[in-house]
Amino acid sequence: MTRRLLSTVLGASAVLLAACQGPRPGTPAQQECTHFSAERQVQGRAICEDIWTCGRPPFKSRDLVAARRVAICDAASGPVLLFLPGMHMTGAIPETSPSNDLRLDLAMAGVRTWSLDYRTHAIPPIATQSDLAEVARWNADTFLGDARWAVSFVRGLDAAPVHVAGFSYGAALAYALVAERNHGIASLVILDGAPSAGRGAPEGPAVMDVGTTELPYEERERLLRAVIADPGNPSPVRGYGEAGQALADMLFASPRFGGNGGLSAARNGVSNIQVVARLLATYDRWWPRAALDVPASEAPAQQLPVLAFSSANIGPAWVERVGTGARTFGGAGARVVDLPGYGNLDVLVARDGARRVHEPVRQWLVQQGG
Repeated sequence: MTRRLLSTVLGASAVLLAACQGPRPGTPAQQECTHFSAERQVQGRAICEDIWTCGRPPFKSRDLVAARRVAICDAASGPVLLFLPGMHMTGAIPETSPSNDLRLDLAMAGVRTWSLDYRTHAIPPIATQSDLAEVARWNADTFLGDARWAVSFVRGLDAAPVHVAGFSYGAALAYALVAERNHGIASLVILDGAPSAGRGAPEGPAVMDVGTTELPYEERERLLRAVIADPGNPSPVRGYGEAGQALADMLFASPRFGGNGGLSAARNGVSNIQVVARLLATYDRWWPRAALDVPASEAPAQQLPVLAFSSANIGPAWVERVGTGARTFGGAGARVVDLPGYGNLDVLVARDGARRVHEPVRQWLVQQGG
């Protein structure tokens, strides 16, 4: 089986350390995975990231996923949370400040936080036709199977109830897992997502590029690099003086999210545009259109605790959809938090996200008996 080490986004201080004693694989399937460990200091505490890169059926060269675990190094024993990212996203944590990333903030509080890298992370930005053919054959069942595997993998290494958090597309996967069978999931944390309506994938190329007509991939990369270095840098996009302004305006007006800050309201100061740029820079370039065809998720036979957050800028219909999904799966006890002024990405990186998102999630995990 082909394996490779995934790079970790921990900053310049990250080093390979045998001293990072994360949980050790216990089953033959887990022992076949490549394991990488790194450590860094965050506000005076040692934080360890362990990454297991594993082959998945049908075990071709690009059929690789990764489970990333972030936790305090001194024997973390808090609740266990698995994060399923959105489209094009990875499990990488580009931030050094806990207030800028839910998973890092929870890890500082003792939570054992996991994230999944989808198979798309094994496809290089400059992909060959063979690579793109691999992407095209992946569908929603492929990604749902990988999410199912991730729950089992996490449970095998961290012996505790597994809470699943899903952002956007990841939320649809989380609901689909519970709809088909609970898989022992203790609760759901829904970050601006809803159950799939099963409408099928929209028309278009079999492989989607994270670049768009408005912002092609190469220009997107130049813009993100400029903003990360300094939002005041000259904009590589015509019509804008500063890079930060260009990115903030383009995200605010994104037609796919209805404009009006539906994707991000960083232009209004809700999020720091550099933090947004660092998040976007971790995205995988390629995504299979067929993966969008997640099967419709009906109410499970047994409801489970659900905490959901919805961004208001996408519009009232979206807020209602997020709330309806949470109540369908969680019943009257479901908790739904509306976030006025937020766009989709702001749910992850807003300036006041530590107070409005991170802390409620931490309290939720404690309340669920984690």
